[in-house]
Amino acid sequence: MTAHHAAAGPLPALGDLLAGPARRWPDRVAIDDGRVRHTFAELEQGALKIAAWLEGQGVGPGDRVVVLTETRPVMPMIILGIWKRGAVHVPVDGTEPDPRLHALLDRIRPAAVITPPGRPPVLPGVPMLDGEALVPVLFGPAVPHTTVAHGPEDIAYVVFASGATGEPQGAEITAAGLLAHFTGHNEVLGLTPDSRVLSLSPFHFDVSLLDTLLPLSVGAFVHQFRGLPAGAVLRATLARQHITHLVAVTMLLGLITDDGRHINRDVLPSLDVVMTGAQVCPPHLLRSWARGLPGIRLVQAFGPPEATIFGLTHTVRAEDVESGAPCPVGRPLRGTLAKLVRDGAEVRGPGAEGELWIGGPQVMRGYFDQPEETARLVVEADGTRWFRTGDVCAYDDGGALVLRRHADDRITWLAGRRTHLYEIERAALSCPAVERVTAAVVRRGPRDVVALAVAAKDAETLHDVAHQLRGLLPEPLRPAVLVRTVPGHEPDAPLLAQRLTAVDPTSSPYLDMSADGAVEPFDDADKEEI
Repeated sequence: MTAHHAAAGPLPALGDLLAGPARRWPDRVAIDDGRVRHTFAELEQGALKIAAWLEGQGVGPGDRVVVLTETRPVMPMIILGIWKRGAVHVPVDGTEPDPRLHALLDRIRPAAVITPPGRPPVLPGVPMLDGEALVPVLFGPAVPHTTVAHGPEDIAYVVFASGATGEPQGAEITAAGLLAHFTGHNEVLGLTPDSRVLSLSPFHFDVSLLDTLLPLSVGAFVHQFRGLPAGAVLRATLARQHITHLVAVTMLLGLITDDGRHINRDVLPSLDVVMTGAQVCPPHLLRSWARGLPGIRLVQAFGPPEATIFGLTHTVRAEDVESGAPCPVGRPLRGTLAKLVRDGAEVRGPGAEGELWIGGPQVMRGYFDQPEETARLVVEADGTRWFRTGDVCAYDDGGALVLRRHADDRITWLAGRRTHLYEIERAALSCPAVERVTAAVVRRGPRDVVALAVAAKDAETLHDVAHQLRGLLPEPLRPAVLVRTVPGHEPDAPLLAQRLTAVDPTSSPYLDMSADGAVEPFDDADKEEI
């Protein structure tokens, strides 16, 4: 499967993405969250002031600037301020447990850190701009600053996600890759200055660039959602803000859809385009939108962070939602290549299965500080850089790609983030007295959670593991169910998931599994929470 290469020529400066809208519509509200709003001129001036502050701290081209993210309308200023210095934006979840955060910062070695208000210094000797110190910077006098343009192969941002090595892997995305992605993706989304976009993605996810910076760069309005992520609240926000474009990962789209009764023009009068991504959206969710909002454009987006956000898209057809079969993940964006490879050779034709390789400028330069992993998964062939996704796909009769499975059965999705279960197991194995563990994903009530089986002689070991994992893993990755197993009789992941399926989801999160696989709660742990 082929695609056109992106047009040659000099790249526009990443740091000047909002310079055009700021000149054309200086007083137009660009972004708000219901409490704070910024015009395009304010976003551009704020970015200039942050760039000047970074310059004063000695931050220059290629330096990494860590941003402990939070959901605030100031975030576009921060990102663009970093890019105006020709520096690298490294978003990190501001709620990360301190031990994990400090280990990550030691790896990144940033030239500066920007944090939420009131955050104590995270790296001695490294310049830090917290939310309180940011106020006088942004409200000070206008500061001139000349944007330092990134070269095509310069790194624009590094996004960290769970990886097969057992520690976070940072995909280094180039300026050329991001700009090519923006161009190709807006051919699908069709954003214009009249569009109104709901921004739902946390800023440590790369999807936030798609639902915030891309629309702002074309002069569209962005509403930054800061409320409780509940279906009724999200639907009310879509209506009240007259949202025309919604980009929501599958988990969030499921919350908005609920039972489907409220997906209609009376509730959502302005919505024109819905893009969902990360996981393949279940047909019943797509069916609710297609039937409730006839004429709406539904798009399935797919692809790993290593190939810049989503590299494949599929505009959902009537037959996709009525057949009950998984929706295709589609075709590559313009400027992106895709092929299926099996046993070292490309495979073609309907039904032919192979590993999905994505190629072109959107492929990351590599994993930050992990050259061995880069060499394993980034391949040069026929003058193109390809990323081996590990996803097994096939072509349908129309030539679109359909996801069959992940080649690595340890990859799963938790709270909208692609997660490798080995990272959870590795963290648990670092706990004292733990030698064997198995992680699996199980359904507990309305959501998927992690269950962790630990070979242990006493219940106290499980309590110790739960306590220590609170400091080692972010909340979505922490086990919600801990199972004590008999040493020498540890279950594999499929068996663990099977045994726990029949367990009452309201029972204790601490369970015992006997040598024959029977599961029951601890007698002394019925009231305890992990």
